[in-house]
Amino acid sequence: MQLVRRDAGVRVLVCTPSNAASDLLAERLAAAGLDSDKLYHLDDSSRHEEDVLEDVQTSSVFPGHGRLLAFRVVLSTCSSASMLKALDVPVGHFNYIVIDEAAQTEEPLAMIPIMGFSNAHTNVILVGDPNQLGPIIKSPTVVKAGLGKSYLERLMLMRETYGLDTQSGKT
Repeated sequence: MQLVRRDAGVRVLVCTPSNAASDLLAERLAAAGLDSDKLYHLDDSSRHEEDVLEDVQTSSVFPGHGRLLAFRVVLSTCSSASMLKALDVPVGHFNYIVIDEAAQTEEPLAMIPIMGFSNAHTNVILVGDPNQLGPIIKSPTVVKAGLGKSYLERLMLMRETYGLDTQSGKT
């Protein structure tokens, strides 16, 4: 909301790891005053309109409806963000890509919106707490390949400044 209020031309892609998180965020953005003419809530193509919470339906637009590029905020799951390519959203269209619940988002999933739509002028914001729930990784092959963490956790572990235990001086 701060980004939208501060800059009348800003375009933000907000992605979450799940439909439930996306619905909750849509609900909160609407309650904070983001009008449905500014918010495009891109739902997974496998979801039916009746499966979406009633409070969120006013901002939910199912694929193929509306002109996507006119919206200031596009909200979807990380995996559903891949549908934006089919809807002809160009790389660099968004000034900001926000991954909400980034500590719960598997790294490959977080890369869908980041690699698909960012360029040198796009700001990427990862929001989450790596001390809470992490991603659920069921594949031993994925863990063995080093993808058993969220992208947020991996970045934090790479930087001493953002170490997970900054209070005790240990990283």
